[in-house]
Amino acid sequence: MPRATRSKQDGMVLDHKLRELTLFVKDLASDARVEISFQRYEDEDAHIRIYPRPGFTQDEAQQLELALGQRCTEILLETGLFIIGAVYDL
Repeated sequence: MPRATRSKQDGMVLDHKLRELTLFVKDLASDARVEISFQRYEDEDAHIRIYPRPGFTQDEAQQLELALGQRCTEILLETGLFIIGAVYDL
């Protein structure tokens, strides 16, 4: 069952954390494409999808996904916002 509509304050925090995640990803993979979706399934508040540049190795993608997942978990514990992050092939 979806959560109730988020408050304006929650929305501002979510926007801030998504900007923070985008900058975090850009520090790790500067030429990656970042897409954000607010479509909600179950309890998620947002999704951040990362599309690395062509030639990005499997190991690099895995390291990026692990770092992104750890940061999303930290945000969940800090704020209660559930942001799903994933790295995709182009």
